[in-house]
Amino acid sequence: MRRWLAPILASCAAAIAAAQLIVPSLMPGRAAALAAAGLLAAAVTAVWVAWSGAGARGAATARGRDDGERRYRALFEACGDAICVYELPGDGRPGLLVEANETTCMALGYPRSQLLTMTSDQLYAPEVRSAVRERMHALRGAASLAFASTYVTSDGHRLPVEVSLRRADLEGRRLCLAVARDISARLENSEISRGCLHADELTGLLSRRGFFETVGETRQRARRLGAPVLLLHAELDGLRQVEDRLGHAAGDALVTAATDVLRLTFRDSDVLARLASDEFVALAVLGHSNRERVDWRTIMARFDEALAAKQTELAGEFVFSLRYDTRVADWEELDHIDGLLARTRGRATLRGTLTASDRPDKATAKG
Repeated sequence: MRRWLAPILASCAAAIAAAQLIVPSLMPGRAAALAAAGLLAAAVTAVWVAWSGAGARGAATARGRDDGERRYRALFEACGDAICVYELPGDGRPGLLVEANETTCMALGYPRSQLLTMTSDQLYAPEVRSAVRERMHALRGAASLAFASTYVTSDGHRLPVEVSLRRADLEGRRLCLAVARDISARLENSEISRGCLHADELTGLLSRRGFFETVGETRQRARRLGAPVLLLHAELDGLRQVEDRLGHAAGDALVTAATDVLRLTFRDSDVLARLASDEFVALAVLGHSNRERVDWRTIMARFDEALAAKQTELAGEFVFSLRYDTRVADWEELDHIDGLLARTRGRATLRGTLTASDRPDKATAKG
């Protein structure tokens, strides 16, 4: 209603003036002039009030907008996740960063001025950039994407992150908002939990569950190298009798001795596990076909030496002996690891002299 007040008052003043001109006797001249002047003054006042109100509302809107921008900026900088905004070109090229919060600067070790000269590609580790480009291309047809990836810091450190991308079109510019959360602590805790779950408490070797979950990795490695795999299955001889006569501490000492023999024999890259209280297994990827005899002989020679040394060490306390067998298998046979273990377990004999003089066939026993 206020916006119509000034036009109404001005119209009334104009009507009084017109009536006075047309019918002079309708109102004395002095009264008509005063009425018209009053109405005009009121109209001017209404216009001034309306203009002042509009100005005040405009100033309040501007103040509100400035306050909103300041609050947005404060939240943007205070966020614990790394937030970046970068261009999303349509030709597949990585876009330039146009904004980054303080967490991004701290996590990656770059000053903001340097970050704003970099492209989105440079945030990621080189080994994941092609995969990220594919996801960026997919983002053009989707509103948002989320995936795990790896950032690279200014000193080359790899930072595992969980990235959420959202496309935004602003004033004709196609932009991408990227929110990245550091998941290194989560992965570390997961690895610790996984290690505890899959490790034998006494020996630190893989547990039965850990062994069977690791066989697939050994199979893939042997397949990639085109190499055979040495399987050694061993059982502690007389463990239960020792525990019955001398207690569980003596039995633990025998288990630890067997673990020492395996660790002295095999490499860090080989798989060692304790399948049961007195049962152990090892998997070792051998060399290519022209070297596998050497590898096999070298490993078994180390095993003989380590076993003899441990027997000498424990001679005054226990009778320490292992019943074991070895088998060289192709990588395909690892798909049937239970069958391989059953066959080696059935052929196992007490420690003796290695009798095979040539490449072991599918089974080679110690006797």
